[in-house]
Amino acid sequence: MPRLLSFATWRKQTGLQQANPTDVITLSPAGDPVEASPGGGPPIRAISFIAIFLIPFAAALLYFTFVASDQFTAEARFAVRSIAEQSRDNVDTDVISLSSASQDAFVVTSFIHSHELLARLASTVDYRSMFTGTTIDPLSRFSKSGSTEEFVKYWQKQVTAYIDGPSGIITLKVRAFNRNDAKILIEAILSQSEQLINELNKRAQRDMISSISEEVERTGKLYSESLTALNRFQQSSGLLSPELQANETGKLLTGLLAERLKLETRLFILKTGEVDSSPAYDQLARARESIDSQIDQLRGQLTGPEDATMANTILSFSKLETDKLVAENLYQASRRSYDAALAASLRKALYIMVFVHPTLPEEALYPKRISTPLFIGLALLVVWGTLMLLWASIEDHKL
Repeated sequence: MPRLLSFATWRKQTGLQQANPTDVITLSPAGDPVEASPGGGPPIRAISFIAIFLIPFAAALLYFTFVASDQFTAEARFAVRSIAEQSRDNVDTDVISLSSASQDAFVVTSFIHSHELLARLASTVDYRSMFTGTTIDPLSRFSKSGSTEEFVKYWQKQVTAYIDGPSGIITLKVRAFNRNDAKILIEAILSQSEQLINELNKRAQRDMISSISEEVERTGKLYSESLTALNRFQQSSGLLSPELQANETGKLLTGLLAERLKLETRLFILKTGEVDSSPAYDQLARARESIDSQIDQLRGQLTGPEDATMANTILSFSKLETDKLVAENLYQASRRSYDAALAASLRKALYIMVFVHPTLPEEALYPKRISTPLFIGLALLVVWGTLMLLWASIEDHKL
């Protein structure tokens, strides 16, 4: 116990010359003076300790022990993968393998924490009622009158999604005040994430093949028009293939020319034998006239007027045939490009692979009713000690 000394006795012991005779000095059991606040009030350290540490720590302990609502955590783990075509070393054939898509994983995690997800969930899950119930303690529940922007901040505390850098695995955790709500909510988030990935796939495929599909449509229309023009020409000319017709006409003309040569030879023999007035001579002459008429007709088909010549018909047909072949090749090339682009877009398609499916939580992991108050107390103690050091430093400077 501290003992009291009179001012005179204490002055003799300490050698102090100037002091107030009415002062009472409190000494410790060792005989050292103990600091007292002016006017004999309680020490400032005790007051600050109670105000800064003891009262807040007691409040935190009471809140986490008796007031804080249980929070159940549902967890799922998944990865965003894409089918990519990779070639092995020293192997000619390509193999299909799954590769991670880290950039798309960041897209998914950003989507999970966004207002867009909440807007999509609103049509399937009443997520606000899960966090605004009256059974939830006032410090943990969300206000029913809170704005959407405020709820997004609250949502980011209750729903966490982070990516493991090396593996690209996404860990999704949802905290709710009811175990069934936690499981329903995390399943709805996974469903909306899969829907987002499907939309990204469709958009990427559409962007990749849109220009090529337009080219396929254009070349297909060109090919169809060329076929129609060729068919119309064949119907108007009555020829399936003018080239084949010309070849057949040439063969007939060659045969008639040979036949006429034979007739002329026989007629020449009869004429030199002075039998040109015989019936045989007249018959051969009429046969030659018939052959000449046929020859002229065939020649007229090949080299007649410009609009009716076989050569002009062949030229027009060749032009239409060439247009058809060019259009057909262009159409086939565009189809091959379209098929290749479609196959490439399918290889780059994204998928969500859930390998840890959410289950119904059995016990509440939050709040930490023991560790959290202890950490709060430790932090308050550090704050109080720091303030006391600052106060002592200020007092030393005053002296």
